[in-house]
Amino acid sequence: MSLSIFFYLGLAAWRLASLLANEDGPWMIFKRLRQQAEKWCNKYRFCRELGLYDLIACEWCNSVWIGIGLTILYLWVGETILYLALPLAFSTVAIIIKYIVQILQSAQQFLETKDKSTE
Repeated sequence: MSLSIFFYLGLAAWRLASLLANEDGPWMIFKRLRQQAEKWCNKYRFCRELGLYDLIACEWCNSVWIGIGLTILYLWVGETILYLALPLAFSTVAIIIKYIVQILQSAQQFLETKDKSTE
């Protein structure tokens, strides 16, 4: 596996993990999945004991399983997996850029406020 493919799959894995754990998703699919997992874990002891809800609701937890799935897909279909991974990786990059811009804007506002207070 080349470093670039590793990087793209890593970005895609983070995006999938974040979608599953933190976001509602299209047609509320991820939110409904988390709600259903919570119901199962409240109802069934085995689900509670195995912590199956955490496998969905925790991006630290689900990223391991998503990484395993992407690895298996890579071994099975090879570099064709990039057709699945690239849109997710691009989405991750867009999110990173958004946060960098927000940090820069906050820093600029802080500096402007500091400059006004010292005048």
